[in-house]
Parts: sequence; C-alpha cells; structure tokens
Amino acid sequence: MKNILVVTLSNIGDVVMTTPVIMALAAQFPSAKITVLVGPKAYALLEKSPQIDRVIIYHKKTGFIAKWRLLMELRKNRHDCIVDLRNTPIPALLPGKNRSPLIRRFRKTNMRERHQEILEMMGLCVNNPPPFQFFAANDEQSVLEKLRVKGIAEATGWIVAAPGAASEKKRWPIAHFQEVIRRLAAETAKKVILVGTGNEQLIAEAVAHGIPDAVVLCGETTLPETAALLAKAALILANDSAIMHLGFELGVPTVGIFGPTDHEKYGHTGEHFRIAREDAAACSCDDLQRPYAERDCFHGLGPEKVLRLATELLRRQAFSDEDGCLLSSLHDVHRSAK
Repeated sequence: MKNILVVTLSNIGDVVMTTPVIMALAAQFPSAKITVLVGPKAYALLEKSPQIDRVIIYHKKTGFIAKWRLLMELRKNRHDCIVDLRNTPIPALLPGKNRSPLIRRFRKTNMRERHQEILEMMGLCVNNPPPFQFFAANDEQSVLEKLRVKGIAEATGWIVAAPGAASEKKRWPIAHFQEVIRRLAAETAKKVILVGTGNEQLIAEAVAHGIPDAVVLCGETTLPETAALLAKAALILANDSAIMHLGFELGVPTVGIFGPTDHEKYGHTGEHFRIAREDAAACSCDDLQRPYAERDCFHGLGPEKVLRLATELLRRQAFSDEDGCLLSSLHDVHRSAK
C-alpha cells in the first residue's frame, strides 16, 4: 500500500481520539504515505507526527467551489486506502481500492473505540497501535523555558489542571477545582500548573487564587507545547476536554471529571485513568429529560471524590516509581556481582 488518506474530525479532543487509527495504519503499512484531512483548530496537533506525510486543513463550512478544489487536489494522488472518520461523501468521490463504509453498524459505545472499529470494518488490523507523537523536542524545551520564566525550575512532576472546557456546561465548579488542587498541593508539595485556551484564563486564575506558586499558562502555549507539558506531569485533572484526552493518550495519570456528558462514550479506562462522576439517575435534576446539549448538572460530584481518585493515582505512580528504582538497583547489584 503506497498512499493512505484519513479524514479526521474538527474539535481538538475528537481528533486526539482518532490518533490511534493513524498509528494503527502507520504500523500496519510502514512504507505508506499518510495524508490527513483535519479541521483548522487541530492542525497543529498533527503536524509534528513523523508518521504523517501531509496534513491538509479541511473547512467543513466552506462553499462548494472550495470543496471541489480540495477534491481535485486529492485526486492527483490515487489512494489505496481511504479512511473517513467523519462519514462524508469523500471516499465515494475519490478513486481507491479500500474505502471506509458509508453505512456503519457499530458494536461499541466509546468514541475512541468506534474510530478503530471502522478499521475493523475495512478488514484492517488495530491491535495495540503505538502512541502518537504530539510534540517534538523543541516543544519540550520551549515550554520548560516558559515555566522557568514564571519561576518553576522543576522539569517534571507537576500537577496540571484544566478547569476549562469548550462548553461552559462541562466545567466543574471553580470552588471544587480550587479545593482539590489546594489540598493536593499542600499534601504533595508539587507545583501546580493551570492550562487551557486564552479565553479560559480568568477561570484558571480564579482556581489558582490562594494556592502558593501556582502558575497559569492559559493561552501561552501551542498545542504541541501543551502536549509536551502534559507528558511530564505527575497528575492531570481535567473536565471532559481535549486536555483529558491528551492525558490519556500520553499515558499520564489523569482524572477526567464528568457531569452532563456521557462517560461511557467519551471517557477512558486503564490503570492511569480515573472517571470522576456521580449517578445521574440518583440526582433530583431533570437533566436526563432535557436535550443532550442543554444538560449541565454534575449530580452532586464534590471535591472529596475527585481528591480520592487523584490521590489514588499519585500513590500508584509513586509505588511504580519505587518498583522501578528497586529493579534498577537490583540490576546494578547483579552487574557488580559479575
């Protein structure tokens, strides 16, 4: 297989959840050239990947002429495989040997798993794809320099919090976020960094108020720099957002806070991830009777539960680090004995 086209999504968090598809294709066809169509907001998230040959911005709201020009550009290279995660007419309008189906009968609920299920429908392998590379070495260097300017000399091991979200309805109360972070900072002595977009700065500053040495980086880092920062964190606390999905894909201990959104659809599982939620059915609100886009209740989720989950992940990480040090010491002793 020589050329592969992947049509991915627009929102940053949604695109993060499609990266395992790209990596599965790259692993199965290492010599293929992969082109990815992506919405403008998430372009920077993909451009550093060595597995992607070309990233093309796809504006879904552009007019017919612009879309026709894009189609003609894509037709210049015959694609052996076209994987459309957006479910557009594009695969039917381009020549190709293997295309994702237009009619799809999903067996799974989780969106990340559904994206991979599309590959299965095409008869392609998706077993344990390697992690996606969201940033380069210079992104790591530049974000560490930004931290040094703000007084943080540590190069790793911070608590990173993202109290914002694209929708206000998905934002856990500021006072709850502040309580959890304040107690974690006091109990662990770890530095606190708050991240997000520029328009989330006021939220982050409100959360950081009263927490010694807390640093707000909202709007000051690029997407790759943000990913580099998250990759070196000891813990990530985030609402259902792009930061939460990035934390999971990077394998960093992450607590995802859910209220109005579906944790089974957008959450994750694994030893490094915890879902913080309460039972909507036990709540006196009428969220379940309202249209999905209007739901805004966290059903009584308070700081204690989130703190417990965060502490559990930090302790698990500490035990893992101690085991790693012990194994390293045992190897050193073994080498010395030889």
